[in-house]
Parts: sequence; C-alpha cells; structure tokens
Amino acid sequence: MHPEHPVQPIAFTHTVHLAKRMQCTTCHVGVSQGPDAQIPNVTFCMGCHMVIDTNNPEIKKIAAYQARGEDIPWVRVYNYSPSAHVRFNHAPHIRAGVACSTCHGDMTKQTTAERKVNLNMGFCVECHKQKRVSVDCDTCHF
Repeated sequence: MHPEHPVQPIAFTHTVHLAKRMQCTTCHVGVSQGPDAQIPNVTFCMGCHMVIDTNNPEIKKIAAYQARGEDIPWVRVYNYSPSAHVRFNHAPHIRAGVACSTCHGDMTKQTTAERKVNLNMGFCVECHKQKRVSVDCDTCHF
C-alpha cells in the first residue's frame, strides 16, 4: 500500500497552485471523463514553468527532467490494493458533484499530497448510503 507521507521527487505545492484559483481538474485531466485522475507529466508542468518561477529550485528539477527526456517519477498517494479488486471510477463521482476534498482531503492546506482520508470499504459504503446510491458489491468490486 502507499505511504501516508510519500517522498515526492518534486516538492509540488498544491497550496500555491490552488491559491491561484487553479482547479484540481486543470492538472488532473481526465477525471470527469473516465476512471483515472491523471498525474501531470513534465511537459504539462513546463507549459507554465518555462516562464513562471524559473529560479525556484523545485522548478529547476522539473526542467532537468524535461531536458533529460524523463517524466517525473511521482509516487502515487491514493490507490487501492490489487487484492481488494476495486474498480473506482472518478467520472460518476465528479458528475454527482462529489468534491475532490471528500476523498482527498483539503488540498488547499497541503503542499505535497499526503494520504489524509482512509479510503476503506467502510468509508465508501457510508458515503454511498448517505447519498442513497448503490451499495451492491458489483458496483465497486469485480
């Protein structure tokens, strides 16, 4: 399973980006169309950081990844154990108006992402019951 406080290759600051009124979906594309919230690649980050805050040591690390033709090896913070046989799909949750913070915590108070919510079966089932949506096993498990 993934650590609660993973060490990331770049000290990405969610706090700063969200304070500038960026939305989660700006960087985590695909979240409203399908199962995954993609983690931005180095080219995406450098789209802004070719000119923004270029002297920041963390931005210099991103630029070095790009110069080497490498992607940033982000450490995933949230995921399900393969043994859980869970198929989570972000899209229906986004369409239903579930805030990202419900499952990921308040990112406006985090720099590098940390696991703030224990996404276990009890958490998911309780939310489904409150929202009056299916709690049938095959809704989430395969």
